[in-house]
Amino acid sequence: MAGEQPKKPTGGAYGMWLAEHRAELQKEVGPGKPASEVAKLAGSRFKEVNAEEKAVYQKKFEEANAKYAADMEAFLEAGGEKKGTKRKADKTAKKKKDPAAPKKPAGGAFGCFLAKNRPAFMLEVKGQPITAVTKLASDRWKSLSEDEKKVFQEEYETKKAEYEEAKKSYVPLPSAENEAEKPAKKARVSKEDKETAKQSAKEKKAAEKQAKADTKAAAKDKAKAKAKASPKSKAGKGSGKGAKKAAAAKSTVELSDAVAAKADKAGLKAALLNLAARADVKESGKSHNAILKALEESGGLIHPAKRALLGA
Repeated sequence: MAGEQPKKPTGGAYGMWLAEHRAELQKEVGPGKPASEVAKLAGSRFKEVNAEEKAVYQKKFEEANAKYAADMEAFLEAGGEKKGTKRKADKTAKKKKDPAAPKKPAGGAFGCFLAKNRPAFMLEVKGQPITAVTKLASDRWKSLSEDEKKVFQEEYETKKAEYEEAKKSYVPLPSAENEAEKPAKKARVSKEDKETAKQSAKEKKAAEKQAKADTKAAAKDKAKAKAKASPKSKAGKGSGKGAKKAAAAKSTVELSDAVAAKADKAGLKAALLNLAARADVKESGKSHNAILKALEESGGLIHPAKRALLGA
């Protein structure tokens, strides 16, 4: 009869030292403490052991290893079967996606804006990290007016409605269900595919983040409008200052055809109108050409362009 499989010694010199001192270490740590406390104390104490004493425990470990090898050989000769390391059960294979299934739109209005302008943005940040595309898109999105954003919001709502309708009539293909039952083979993914997938994931994350920010901003605006409409609000206090700000925000800027065409081509018309309408920029007397040039140099960012124009 083979008996029980021999146990392989582990831990080297430290393992042998710990086996001898575990009882006293546990007593020192005290009852009710986790095993990690004993291990922590043991590690600290073993560092204090000198090299000569460590060599003694290393020799003990080597002797234990030699004994294990001899015992294992005898165990196998007696008909024993060596047990391997237990492995975790295989995870359930993911169900294969049906390529014909309706695709859910993601990212809200910003996602639609990004999808439309991605090729242009990629050209602008050519040679830069893939994160530069989403950063540029986010900056440009912030410079759009509410009316411009509304176009993309309507596009998103249309796509969402189409998805919901398509989902009602969608029936999974039998072939797709059968494929899901088969163990999936790990396909080789090219470097380009990995980069594309990585880019898509980052863009999706940025789109979702921007969509949340837009929703939050819309809720904030709604709350402000409700507060203003409330009869409890003090109508007289600060009304003159508020009226001036409202008038300034609503004032229109008329661009010459040449400047408007140039701004349109650069994708900076909304940012130009936004910056040119600001009171301090108007007071500076800067031309629309100068404002557009500042925006081009700042990559479409309004605040850096404003600082460059006003020297602040």
